[in-house]
Amino acid sequence: MITVACVWWGTKFPIEYVTNLKASIERNTTIDHKFICFSDKDVPNIETKILKKGYDGWWNKLQLFDCSHGLSERVIYFDLDTLITGDLDWLFKYDGNFMGIEDVGSVNEHQPHLKNVLQSAVMSWKYYMWNSIWTHASHNINEVKAQYRGDGEFLHGYMNPLRYQLIQREYPGRLKSYKYQVYPNKPDDKTSIVCFHGRPNIIQAQKESVTTPMATYNPQSWIKDYWRK
Repeated sequence: MITVACVWWGTKFPIEYVTNLKASIERNTTIDHKFICFSDKDVPNIETKILKKGYDGWWNKLQLFDCSHGLSERVIYFDLDTLITGDLDWLFKYDGNFMGIEDVGSVNEHQPHLKNVLQSAVMSWKYYMWNSIWTHASHNINEVKAQYRGDGEFLHGYMNPLRYQLIQREYPGRLKSYKYQVYPNKPDDKTSIVCFHGRPNIIQAQKESVTTPMATYNPQSWIKDYWRK
């Protein structure tokens, strides 16, 4: 059995981000799995692991690597601001040691320094192989926070690049950035995962125009076809 996990804390995302993610994953894989939410509160009708206190923001994601939770041999993680648009069986069949994503900003011609940089928005790993991540982080969390700007940067710095793979390299075309590779079009048939990073988020992208230093993003009606219970 595969464990699919997300992490939900604070008030930034309403509960629809959890329930819609769970439903969209179930619609797009034929492989048995259980869905668990790591959260600072009980999530109705979803198995919940309560987060330990003392880890704020994205640092909560490091608790995924704490093997005392007794998850399955294989864990797949999705950020909440992830839109599932197609078949995920290829991801569920991955059996390597660890796979994350290449920083989605790397496709932007103005950010070439982000190429080959590990990001944690989507990950798959052998659960009991990586408890050392949690051991190191939990014993040195203040130093880790001071040295790294986020959990993804920490993982990139902690792990030897020879020991992980990147989805965009292993499965070209399966995962794309909403802002840089999809907008304003509907994803093509090969695309399975669309990452929303920063603004607009999934709700904003459906309802309002959002202007960033890069561009203005107008509402897209096709998103509701995928983001639903």
